[in-house]
Amino acid sequence: MKEKLSDIIGNFKNMKVLVIGDAILDTYVKGAPDRVSREAPVLVFNVDEQEHQCGGAANTAINVAALGADTYFLTVVGKDSSSRELMEVLKKHKVHTDYILRDKGRVTIAKKRITSASHQLMRIDEGTTSPITKICESEMLQHITSLHPTLDAIIVSDYGFGVITCGIIDGLKELQSQGHKILVADARDLSRFKTLKPDAVKPNYEETIKLLQIEKASYNRADQVLEYSKKLHDITGANKVAVTLDVDGVLFLEKGKSAYRILAVPQDHKRAIGAGDTFISALTLSLASKVKGEVAAQIAAAAAAVVVQKEGTVGCSNIELKAYFTAVPKYITQTGQLLEILKDLKKQGKKIVFTNGCFDIIHKGHIALLNKAREAGDVLIVGVNNDNSIRKLKGPERPINNLEDRITVLAGLQSVDYLVAFEDESPVELIKEVHPDVFVKGGNYTETSIPEAPLLEKLRCEVKIVPYIEEHSTTHIINKIRDINHEVEIEVSSKDLSKAQLN
Repeated sequence: MKEKLSDIIGNFKNMKVLVIGDAILDTYVKGAPDRVSREAPVLVFNVDEQEHQCGGAANTAINVAALGADTYFLTVVGKDSSSRELMEVLKKHKVHTDYILRDKGRVTIAKKRITSASHQLMRIDEGTTSPITKICESEMLQHITSLHPTLDAIIVSDYGFGVITCGIIDGLKELQSQGHKILVADARDLSRFKTLKPDAVKPNYEETIKLLQIEKASYNRADQVLEYSKKLHDITGANKVAVTLDVDGVLFLEKGKSAYRILAVPQDHKRAIGAGDTFISALTLSLASKVKGEVAAQIAAAAAAVVVQKEGTVGCSNIELKAYFTAVPKYITQTGQLLEILKDLKKQGKKIVFTNGCFDIIHKGHIALLNKAREAGDVLIVGVNNDNSIRKLKGPERPINNLEDRITVLAGLQSVDYLVAFEDESPVELIKEVHPDVFVKGGNYTETSIPEAPLLEKLRCEVKIVPYIEEHSTTHIINKIRDINHEVEIEVSSKDLSKAQLN
């Protein structure tokens, strides 16, 4: 089944998807208030950095593109600086922006968050939320009509900000009657799309109880929603309804079939924004791949599980989703896979840390090294000597634990993000491939005395040394075990000798 899922996910790269909906520019202004203004009794906020991200339907488009599909985005924005920033971010994530309409009569929806020390101090919103003009509506329908025959799927993402008009819905209905494409809707009011008969819809819990006009439950939310499954299908007109319940997972309801429940995987970090956009993106691509509904829901839930481990508004890449279904998701076995992951990480501006070792018998010293290495950046890649490499370095009796066992133990550590095995005695060739920002070395070295120093200097890589902890090494542990065994053997021999003398 895992191989089949990998093939399904790999096929996403052959898909062509149109995302239609309301675009939002999310801007994060980071800094700190440091004094009181002379003009008024208010604080002066000094800006350290500013980052632009896509929200709304634009974030859905980025998620579809991250999963590998050829992605087109259709919306209406203003002729302003916010729309330019929005389009730059979309292009950076390989989303086609040729069909985005810019109307000088509109102001692009923008949300600016002022933050300090991870706390949000204020949010400033602007933008036009009234329905788009008839001229823009007509142009949008022309674009949809020209693209429709070439598409594998359509996602309609309606935040109620005026892009998805009744005319757009009617136009889609007409096109779908001429040639059906997988159509998935995500909206605050899904009842608007009943006549479209979507293949699937994705309301969250709040949207679901509003649709059903029922009270919010304190517990057993999935059971509460399940009682209204038929009504949900009737209200939305959808064949499949995926109700996302955050920490309670997903309730997947398909006409004529038993409900399918996917429990949320417990995560240490619940900071990701837009996991719902990731879910609907993966669900749409899976349904377009003609898999069963419950399989599509499983893949979508996995994609969402990947992003909730990350910080900020982020997506799940095709390779990350495939890795999720492998036996050890952190273990990278192919050079191409490693290079693709590195490319994605560097595009996100992540600080990459590399360290390496045998990690034969995990001990306190290893944990200290890995924790220090993880603190040095955003992502920790660990190079692990394979069994042949260790034999060359340590002798024929090593390793004590084979590569598979060592990888499995290391993968269970929170500090480790990715694991790569290498054959050589030195990790030099692997370092060339990874090209880390920081290299962490365990031992009593200086930055210039480590064997890898010439290469690291050439790569302009920062070096950090983590001293060994005395009497905490694999060799020390092995010798200690041997001493204990030797003492036991002597004790047994002494007892045998005493018995012999008595006889």
